[in-house]
Amino acid sequence: MVKDGNVTWVVTESSQMGPMGSMSDEATIDKGTLLLRRRVIHQGPAVVDVAFADNKATGKMTMNGQEKPITADLGGVLFADGAGANDVVAALPLAEGYTTTFRNFDIMSQQVRPRQLKVIGSESVTVPAGTFDAWKVAITPADGGNGESTTLWVDKASRRVVKSSTVIPAMNGAIATAELTK
Repeated sequence: MVKDGNVTWVVTESSQMGPMGSMSDEATIDKGTLLLRRRVIHQGPAVVDVAFADNKATGKMTMNGQEKPITADLGGVLFADGAGANDVVAALPLAEGYTTTFRNFDIMSQQVRPRQLKVIGSESVTVPAGTFDAWKVAITPADGGNGESTTLWVDKASRRVVKSSTVIPAMNGAIATAELTK
């Protein structure tokens, strides 16, 4: 769900992930720059509320009434992180050979995670919503580590993500796949 504000969009994504339960992630994204300004995450008894400004992350994580502060120097701005991240990537000038590096923030470790984005080709992809001529985009840890990696298929005509596949090492390499249905 996207709420259109004066200078920001507030994007909320919700999911049900088996034994991990339900989760919601709300991201406030600056319209002019597409940079992340705030994230609020609800998962079970945990609530995370963190703001991003002046290359810093500040906020708190609350669980069962106990608070843990979040404070980190980001070394730069965050991009394509949290709810709406795939839509932000789809807005980039994707083309054959396009590549860029950007920062994400791992809330649990309070560490910056550099990400490498690369358009790895053009591909026809069929999902329940139809068949699309798409850019195939790989997003991997920029440091070569074994963090989460995602493949996106972005429809060239509409610039919508029509399929995503994410490998989650923290869940023993589970693969989360989403496809456009309408």
